[in-house]
Amino acid sequence: MRKRLLSMFLLLFSGGLLFAQDLPADSTKKSVSDSLSYLEKSSIQLHGGTQGFGISARYAFLPMLSGRLGGSFGSVKISEGIEFDNLSSDNTLKAELSNLHLWAEFSPLSWLRINAGAGYFFKLKAKAVTVPNESITQDGITLEPEEIGSLTTEVSYKKFAPYFGLGLGRGIPKHRFNVNFDIGTYYLSSPHVTMTGTEYLEDNSHNGPILERNMRDYRWLPVLQLNLSFKLSKS
Repeated sequence: MRKRLLSMFLLLFSGGLLFAQDLPADSTKKSVSDSLSYLEKSSIQLHGGTQGFGISARYAFLPMLSGRLGGSFGSVKISEGIEFDNLSSDNTLKAELSNLHLWAEFSPLSWLRINAGAGYFFKLKAKAVTVPNESITQDGITLEPEEIGSLTTEVSYKKFAPYFGLGLGRGIPKHRFNVNFDIGTYYLSSPHVTMTGTEYLEDNSHNGPILERNMRDYRWLPVLQLNLSFKLSKS
């Protein structure tokens, strides 16, 4: 069986070589020219900004119209103390964002791009944890921090969001490399909010829907992004 497979492979390989040798020189040149044409219309970019860091690919279907497919990931964590209602607390806020986006780019000018498309968010959520760090006295009763408990607030959005924005600078470099910018926004769904507490703060779940109503207009996710673009051809 192995000898048969080897013989078949050698036969196909030798046939391929003979076919390649029989190809006209013009056909070979045309194939190389077509490949270079595709590369001339393509670029890869690394980006960083308000939606995190990521990478994307761009292809110009027409002189003024390109498509762009990419992904971004971002995560931020903030810890600080806050005092409210005469109660000092330690607070931790963590936000996570990761998406896959597909945009169309229309370029009425060489340096100006109008972008429209959508993003699919694998993660788009924020979590805040509040933990009192001092005792409180109420109605003659003193509660220590561990008796007061903690309060956790979580905010999340649906996965799909449309996008609109502007791009400044060539999407596909004139030479090999350039720097350009994106300014725009995603229009998110209304946020979903939950609040859970422990110990003395346990009875706070009813505040989740109240905060959700107060945040119903928090639907704009701004995008301010710096792009480092590389054209795939050397010309």
